[in-house]
Amino acid sequence: MVGWLRKGVGELIRQAGLQLMDLLMQEEVRALAGERSQRQAERKASRWGSERGYCVVMGQKVPAQRPRVRTTDDQEVRLGSYEMFHRGEPLTETVWEKLMLGLSTRKYGHAVRQFTEAYGLEKSAVSEHFIEASRAKLKAMMERRLDKTRLCAFADRRDALRRAADGSRVGDQ
Repeated sequence: MVGWLRKGVGELIRQAGLQLMDLLMQEEVRALAGERSQRQAERKASRWGSERGYCVVMGQKVPAQRPRVRTTDDQEVRLGSYEMFHRGEPLTETVWEKLMLGLSTRKYGHAVRQFTEAYGLEKSAVSEHFIEASRAKLKAMMERRLDKTRLCAFADRRDALRRAADGSRVGDQ
């Protein structure tokens, strides 16, 4: 903890968050498979090691060990806690917000990296998340009721230049 604290309070908080996520996943495993090394006549599931995975923390993918559990029928049990930490919605929403504020995909990784071990911040991955978020926002906008909504129109610079090239003034319809 002292080493993390030397890097700043933010690093200590981030690492504590990762430790908390690990504790929650281990507790879920204990609830499913029982205490480690204890016999259980009615056991429904068993620990099955762990594998590499990731969690989304503060809009960044951070490596994490995912514990595995299998049923007595040899079926993989999905951990709800890991699924919750693994979800990409916060990541997609974070990318959307940062890019709408003017951050470019090329500089995104350098600007937002808060974990030294974070990955998935390359411009192609950021672009994919932005496209996904844009689809969701457009779908929500298209499904919205229009009876009590005020509409507004906007034009970007390209549209203004196109209109000017056509000989019409911006704002003419």
